[in-house]
Amino acid sequence: MDDEKKIIEKRTSFRGWKERNSGKSQQRKYIIGIATVVLIFSTLIIYPYLDRKEDVSIPVINYNSSTASNNSSLIKVPPKITAPKTTPVATPEINKSIIGKIGAPVVLNGFEINVTRADSSVLYTNVWIIAKNIGDVEKPFTIGPSTVLIDNIGQQYEKVQVKRSAEIVQTNLAVKALREGAIFFEPLKEGRSPKKLILNINGQKAEIMLEK
Repeated sequence: MDDEKKIIEKRTSFRGWKERNSGKSQQRKYIIGIATVVLIFSTLIIYPYLDRKEDVSIPVINYNSSTASNNSSLIKVPPKITAPKTTPVATPEINKSIIGKIGAPVVLNGFEINVTRADSSVLYTNVWIIAKNIGDVEKPFTIGPSTVLIDNIGQQYEKVQVKRSAEIVQTNLAVKALREGAIFFEPLKEGRSPKKLILNINGQKAEIMLEK
């Protein structure tokens, strides 16, 4: 009788333990299920931000036709680099010699120059000129060192100074004022004649033909 009671008590206690464990097992399954759902949703939310890289668009160009179209509409076109505009530099104009002849006035740097005659002797050769200031201000009148005389053969003669002579004065010339005098050169070689005067007035040149 006592044995049967013991058996019954054991069965009762085992059934109670099983029922208690069964309730705990259900609770653990419920917690595990909730944790799994939370983990899945967290992964779905975070995944798009993991290892995110910029898309690289590769241009696709069709070369099969002469009118091929560029399908790379997603290509990022680099900014166009334009060179700075350059301002052309003006080339300075070269002053060309003025061509004139004896007895015909020419204008050099605001002076009207008229070569009237050319004489030659054994001592020197002189060329007579008349200078007039046709400008509106007084200005210096200067005959440059590059003034030379050329004979009929092409020989060049340099300008010389002759004291106490009729050499033209090289000083300031008033407005509308006239000045007359001679420019002296080395004597011509025997049998030669003056052909051309290279005259430099204040830096501007003229070629005056002396042969009539």
